[in-house]
Amino acid sequence: MNKKIISLVMVAVLGLCGCGSGGKKTGSGQSSGDSAPVTSSTVESAGLDSFIELANYKGLELTRKVSDVTEDQLFDAIDEDLNHYRIDVPDMEIDNLFWVTMDFEGKIDGEDFVGSSDSNYELKLGQGTFLEEFEKQLIGHKKGDHVKINVTFPDDYENKDIAGKKAEYDVDITRVSVALGEPTEDWTRMYFSETVDEYMEGKRQEVATNNEKQADDQLRTDGWYQVFDNSTVLQYPEDMLATWTKYCEDTYARYAKSYNLSYEDFLTEYGASETSIANNAKDFAKTYLVASAILENEGILPASEQYNTRKNELLAGSGYASEEAAVAAGISQENIDMTVRYYLATDIILENSTIANDGNTSGEEAAEAVPEEAVPEEEAPAEEPAAEEEQVEETSEEYVEE
Repeated sequence: MNKKIISLVMVAVLGLCGCGSGGKKTGSGQSSGDSAPVTSSTVESAGLDSFIELANYKGLELTRKVSDVTEDQLFDAIDEDLNHYRIDVPDMEIDNLFWVTMDFEGKIDGEDFVGSSDSNYELKLGQGTFLEEFEKQLIGHKKGDHVKINVTFPDDYENKDIAGKKAEYDVDITRVSVALGEPTEDWTRMYFSETVDEYMEGKRQEVATNNEKQADDQLRTDGWYQVFDNSTVLQYPEDMLATWTKYCEDTYARYAKSYNLSYEDFLTEYGASETSIANNAKDFAKTYLVASAILENEGILPASEQYNTRKNELLAGSGYASEEAAVAAGISQENIDMTVRYYLATDIILENSTIANDGNTSGEEAAEAVPEEAVPEEEAPAEEPAAEEEQVEETSEEYVEE
């Protein structure tokens, strides 16, 4: 039902990034496209020293940079609350930027199609989430209305199976609501039992706490990259490359299915290729080799208490009661193991680093928490690819944000 695929954001399950779209050359170390040979030997048979020349991972000098709270950050946090805690307006006619909660069912030539129906779906008009033709036919209706909507999918629609075809939707509008343009005393007391001033101060503290977490995440990233970039792969285990190549291919296949695209069309849409997948597999393999070499040096084995404790912490932090629950949810054993190795390795790097604190930065947003191409993690596509929210300016209705 979406108008188009917006830029794809890979969602991390255990806090690590997934397959990138290509290799990345960083620092003085190798890029994912390096020319180290591939061998049929395995880590188990030949030992880690045959595959990786580990850079120094102790005594690094790192800086922890905490960004000041910016007005943009505060605005975004408040705007998220305003759009979540909305005001019901059941007697008002739907207009642009209203939120519409609806049940809908669509058919093409009398037949259902993938993504044609949903219930309790929340749509903010004017954000480009649905076809403009669909959204316009909701305008002027109210809560409780049953609406028949007819649309024609564009010829270049991402789902080739329905591109250029006409569809008819039966829509039941179950809720109409709007987001305030700014916090009011009634709104903050209704939803937060606070005055506006108390709410604003609490939100500022929330953003500050998030900035502290971003600083910690970036510190972990910086330490990792210093070691990762300066370590050298001597040769790649063929079996390991095969594992991570399949991981990337399976991940892209799941994404393709979720967006109703063929595997080939998805790769084209995302800008990926067999070459970039092969480079990603090398990045994952190098990550495994570097992290494993650090753990081996420190005497940490996969069956050790330290390993299992860290694994359980990561699983719990991602909402899984056990490893079995994560696997049942589609997280591979290789993925879980890689994640644990990465965090244990970076724990050791940070524990043995000299860290300076810089608490007064320019306010630039912190980078991603982990190396984008270097660290693998399970990915889960968002339910619907969403367009970015527009900023609130003026109001044409008392309750409606522009």
